[in-house]
Amino acid sequence: FPKSMATAGLVAAVIDAKFNRHLPLYRQEDMFKSMGAEISRTNLGNWVVKAAELLKPIVDNMIMQIQRYDVAYADETVLQVINEKGKLSTSKSYMWLFGGGPSEKRCFVYQYHPSRKDEIAKHFFGSFNGYLHADCYSAYVNLDKERIKHVACMAHARRYFVDIVKATKNKPGIAKSAVEWFAKLYAIEKQLKEDKATTEQIKQTRTTMATPILTKFKQWLLAQQKTALPKSPLGKAIFYSIKHWSSLTQYINDGRLEIDNNRSERAIKPFVIGRKNWLFNSTTKGADASSILFSLVQTCKEHNVDVFAYFKYVLESAPKCKNEQDIQK
Repeated sequence: FPKSMATAGLVAAVIDAKFNRHLPLYRQEDMFKSMGAEISRTNLGNWVVKAAELLKPIVDNMIMQIQRYDVAYADETVLQVINEKGKLSTSKSYMWLFGGGPSEKRCFVYQYHPSRKDEIAKHFFGSFNGYLHADCYSAYVNLDKERIKHVACMAHARRYFVDIVKATKNKPGIAKSAVEWFAKLYAIEKQLKEDKATTEQIKQTRTTMATPILTKFKQWLLAQQKTALPKSPLGKAIFYSIKHWSSLTQYINDGRLEIDNNRSERAIKPFVIGRKNWLFNSTTKGADASSILFSLVQTCKEHNVDVFAYFKYVLESAPKCKNEQDIQK
């Protein structure tokens, strides 16, 4: 940065430490001080924000890639922003995660928003056509069903029954039997991964092996629903699976789809881990900068790219980009 000691390598190291290794800026300040370098937390924060502004066009390009492809992912988690206009410092904001693109160019984009309103997902997927992996939150369920096919998370449905099994100390019963049904479906997916099956092989195997299991499983759930108390944990677990059955079984229709939304959960987990260390963002500007840099970090990790090396390269190269083609390179 002009009139600054902030070289590409130094800023890349700060970004890598905070957004990849979850080291808050105040601890980095102490670390630099112990090495004889007086770099204030304010300066570090300014570098992070300036780097995000410089790299934003890359993330904008990633957003377009997600929206143009026909398989996407979404999730969201809580974020606290201290100085947020019109809101108390203790109120909740959210970091949304959107992912997609072909496997060799799959991107994950974080976006800070002050709420969890349905309109956020509607805006992001306004021009999207295809399959969307997401949980059964209304923001995803209520999207345009003619354009967007909701692929619900089988792991979420399974979790309701697993919680009952844990509470009953693994005793035999309906919940344990339900978990065994899920296990049969996941065994098929595990074998497909071990065999490194192609998308066509995956679709064919699911059609011949998973579909009969799903048919019997639904019949079994409908039978159990007749005796389960509707408001009991078991009744709610059964109701959830039946209510969202069409979305839960959507994955069998395309070999590129996944049985659950664990890819999104894995992608958002680093943010959740980091949040435990730095707890909150001070300003909305900082939250926006964090979303840009987390997007690039997580996409690097998705493709096994060294985070520090990437940021050093891109901070040197981004100022030279003149158009979208340069950014894609």
